[in-house]
Amino acid sequence: MNKRPKVLALSTLACMALVASSSAFDVDGSSGDWKANGKSYKLKHSAHERWDFVLPAERWHSADKAIELPGGLTFETEISGTNKIEIDANADGDCEETVRSTGFVTLRSKNTEGELVKYSVRLRNTGAKKFEWTTGSSMKGKVAGQTLHVFDQDGNGKYSDWGIDAVAVGSNKSASLLSKVVLMSGKLYHFDVTEDGMEVTVAPFDGETGTLNAVGDFESKGKLSSAVFQDGDISFCVAGFRKGVAVPVGTYSFVSGRVEKGSASASIRSGSMQSFAVFAGGETNVEWGADVTGEFSFQQKDDKVTVQSNFKFFGSAGEEYYNFQPRGKGPKIIIADAERGREIKEARFPES
Repeated sequence: MNKRPKVLALSTLACMALVASSSAFDVDGSSGDWKANGKSYKLKHSAHERWDFVLPAERWHSADKAIELPGGLTFETEISGTNKIEIDANADGDCEETVRSTGFVTLRSKNTEGELVKYSVRLRNTGAKKFEWTTGSSMKGKVAGQTLHVFDQDGNGKYSDWGIDAVAVGSNKSASLLSKVVLMSGKLYHFDVTEDGMEVTVAPFDGETGTLNAVGDFESKGKLSSAVFQDGDISFCVAGFRKGVAVPVGTYSFVSGRVEKGSASASIRSGSMQSFAVFAGGETNVEWGADVTGEFSFQQKDDKVTVQSNFKFFGSAGEEYYNFQPRGKGPKIIIADAERGREIKEARFPES
C-alpha cells in the first residue's frame, strides 16, 4: 500500500518563533559555554582491515600517483600492472606494500612536529591501471561508557569537519555525519573533537528536543539498517529506534540509508524527499518506503521497444533506492501488453 508522505510545513509565526528562540544559541542548541562543564576523553588510531562500517557519504580518491594527507605527508604509489599497485607506506622513498585488486594498508610517517601519524586506507582497482583509496581507520575510544569512532570520511586527514566527517557510537556500525550533538546510552550530549581526532569533549545536552521517528512508518520487506538525517552541524543515524528518538529541535533532511534482507541490500539517498521539522516536545513521523516505483527511458521502432538500463527506483516519500546487491537483484521489471492484458517479459537489470 502506498502512503503519501506527511508534509510538515512551518507557519510564518512558527518560523519566527524558532528564529527568535535560536538566535541566542549555537547551532547545537547551547548557549556556547557548555565546555566549561564538559569532560574530555582521549582517542587513538584504530585500523579496520575487516571493514564492517556503513558511512553516510564515503568518498574515494585517486591513488594513481600518491596518497596525500595534511602536514606535508605524501605516500608515493606506483601502478605496476593492470590490477596491481605498490605503496610507500612509511614515506621512506621505497614502495614496500603491494595491493592486487582490493586491499588494506596502514600508512605511517612523522608530521612537521615530529609526531608519528598513523592512517589506514582501503584500496580498490577501478579499471585498467586505475586505483582509488578511502579511509580504513577511525579514532577510537571510550566516551561516557560507550565505544566511539570518529572517521575522516572525506580523506583530508582531519577529524573535525562538521557535517562532513562521520561518527559511530556503541555497537552501531552505521555512522552519522560528524555532529555537534551525539546520542550515547539513550542520552544527548554536546560534542567536540580536535582536528587530529585525538581528544573529544562532551557534556549533557541542555537544549530543546522533540522526537524523530523514521522507523515506525518505514514500509519494506527488508530491515532498515541505516537512516541518517541532518540539520546543519547536527546529524543522527536513527535506524535503531523503532519508537523514535529525542533529537534537538530543527529541520532535518534525509542524507543516506540502507535496507537489508538476508544477503541482499540496497542503498538509499534523498532523491526528492522533503525535509521534516521537529518541534519542542512534539513527534515527527517519517512515512516512506512502501511500494517502489521506477523511472526509465525507452525507444520504440515499429513493434520493437528498447528499454534503457538507466532505471531509477523511488519510494513513497521520493527517496531513491540504488546500488542493489548482489548485482542484478534489484526490483523485478515486468513488461506487459496493456491492450491484451498479459505479461510479455520480466527481467532484472544487471546494473541494479
